[in-house]
Amino acid sequence: MGKGTTVKKEKTEFRIDSVVNPLTPWILPSLYRGFPNYAAKMSAVEWKNILAKAKGGDAEAELRVAELYSDGCKDKRGRILVRISNRKAAEWYRRSAEHGCDSAQNTLGVILGGNYGVEKNVREALLWLKRAFRGDGGSSAANNIAITYRENGNLRQAVRWFRKVSSQDESVLIQLGIHFYWGKGVRTDHQEAVRCFRKATRGKNMSECDRDDANFYLGIAYLEGKGVRKSPRMAQKHFERANRDNDHLAAQRLLKQFRRVV
Repeated sequence: MGKGTTVKKEKTEFRIDSVVNPLTPWILPSLYRGFPNYAAKMSAVEWKNILAKAKGGDAEAELRVAELYSDGCKDKRGRILVRISNRKAAEWYRRSAEHGCDSAQNTLGVILGGNYGVEKNVREALLWLKRAFRGDGGSSAANNIAITYRENGNLRQAVRWFRKVSSQDESVLIQLGIHFYWGKGVRTDHQEAVRCFRKATRGKNMSECDRDDANFYLGIAYLEGKGVRKSPRMAQKHFERANRDNDHLAAQRLLKQFRRVV
């Protein structure tokens, strides 16, 4: 390098991969810690009545017993009435599922397909989830079928099931967008991904949590300039929307990078 030659300092790039793993882009760092245990409150008499109905084969009562074993229950004085037991919860979900309860079939499928304290059985999980879907045709079971396929490596089937209910459940558009954006189980299509994310941000039946995620992923597209004209300003805008309640950890981490980079 000759005398007097100046070297232009290279601008630091955003580290998106520190927030979104391109191998599993549907998993984001989160502040959410789940529902508190033992939130349910009832009297000992109420519990005995529900348990008696469940033992008599009432599917709805069996479902309620399963939920109480899953989350725990205290009496009105704060003493534990139903101690948490994943094993007992699964047993009661199975009883209710066998008696035709769609919700129990759906939850049993989720339990068997994941790591919820009982032996994992993906084949049986999918059988129960598809039975639940046939029973009510709702988006919840189809979404869980897609997630079960995805968690077990069958991305093509995951996309197929997400597509099946995307017209019923606007939040599913976020998952479809993720698959299109990163080319998981489907050909990469950034423009289609942006369309999905944008439509989800405007959905009328979206939870605030899902809308925040839609804004976050749309911000990623603007930051990288994929499927849309690159615009750090628009990216920052969408990250701020995602974190409007100061509870979106992934958006927070990228907003911190903005303060260092832009």
